[in-house]
Amino acid sequence: MQKPQILIVEDNDSVREVITRQLQALGVSVTALADGDRVKQELANQKFDLVIADLHLPDCSGFDIARFASAKNCKIVLLSGDAKALSRDDFLTGQFDEVLVKPVTLQNLQSLLLRHKVIDSRLNTVNSSRLSTYDASGAIDLTVVEEQMGHLDEVALDMLSRFPSMMRPLTDRIKDSAAKENAQAVLEVAHSLKGAARSAGAVILGKIAEDVQSKAASNFIDTTAVQNLLDEFDRVEIAIQELCSEKKRLSV
Repeated sequence: MQKPQILIVEDNDSVREVITRQLQALGVSVTALADGDRVKQELANQKFDLVIADLHLPDCSGFDIARFASAKNCKIVLLSGDAKALSRDDFLTGQFDEVLVKPVTLQNLQSLLLRHKVIDSRLNTVNSSRLSTYDASGAIDLTVVEEQMGHLDEVALDMLSRFPSMMRPLTDRIKDSAAKENAQAVLEVAHSLKGAARSAGAVILGKIAEDVQSKAASNFIDTTAVQNLLDEFDRVEIAIQELCSEKKRLSV
């Protein structure tokens, strides 16, 4: 029996990796794109059961992708980091079948696939209790990580271990943008960091990024908050290193 086919379009590497893993754990086949450049081609060449697309992409918007998907009679789900998106009329009437708010938990994604009849059986997730007792100094919430990725196996921890290297260019950019007093760039990078941090269980980092983003939206760069973000990112990096080392120790 052929697996259900899902197309995901998300420009944030960390978020895209996590959702791809979640979908694969739920038994579907995934085509993951970092931008909208190939969307029309993929929809023309393959039948998808569902398209999940971020709203803000480098070369198009989620609304553009919704139009492409609608033309192919394919269901489209908007992926948004804005909780208010659930009640925004322009989202709900913009050819989207549903809005999925980030961070996306495995359970919420499973429920969405069941509602749209993409899958027809429930997944029994397994918790990794030995790792759940490990204290990462609060920088990483392992409960959130397990909600995002399911079982904390080697694949999940490998993804988590890549988070610092994937996000380091963003922290460098936000530091440089703040020094240049470029509020728009700070806003954009903080938005990306917010989503990525939440997908990695870095809850505190996500909250700081949200605060920086909110202030930058009012054209105010809070240099203290930016520095707090950089310091918290360093703390997250150390916590992830220790967590992965703990996993190796427990596996011996």
